[in-house]
Amino acid sequence: MIAQVPLAEAVPELLPRPAVYLSSALALWALTLLAALAVWASGFDARTLGLVVLPPGELAAWTLGITLTGLAVQVAGRVLRFRESPILLHLLPRTRKEKAAFGLLSLSAGIGEELVFRSFLIPTLTLASGSAGVALLVSSTLFGLLHAYQRVVGALRAAALGAVLGVPFLLCGSVLPSMLAHTALDLLAGLWLADWLTRR
Repeated sequence: MIAQVPLAEAVPELLPRPAVYLSSALALWALTLLAALAVWASGFDARTLGLVVLPPGELAAWTLGITLTGLAVQVAGRVLRFRESPILLHLLPRTRKEKAAFGLLSLSAGIGEELVFRSFLIPTLTLASGSAGVALLVSSTLFGLLHAYQRVVGALRAAALGAVLGVPFLLCGSVLPSMLAHTALDLLAGLWLADWLTRR
């Protein structure tokens, strides 16, 4: 992802948005499949992976809390007048079809990235390091690097969001609130708040 940044910034207008949405979704599901194979080989059970259903009230409370915290992280960037990368600005959906495709990408990211970076990486790194805190830090850093195309500020914001999304997994043992909140944050930022968040 880091190596692709200069190329992406040099020719953002040559990247058709629907094709980028599709290729990104396919890459996410490929990464999710690799994680699933590693999970199968490691013998992790559903509880270890956070595939635990919470009571509706608890699920709603965690999801709302994490979504609002994630929005606060994004709004903070706007208040501090951080400039978004040209590639991110280019990739925001414009037409109705692009918005529909972006919605599917948001769902793919909400499920796939949470399964990889929270459900799989946090337990794996906890076992390797002996520390859930170290696991959260490393998984969030890797999550930030996945968003390197958004420049340093965007990658740092993604890392902060990754840490926020890891909190319910560690505290309530379920990845479901993170999946729902991640999907909601992507949809809100890409479909409803994009103009405000990116306005100069």
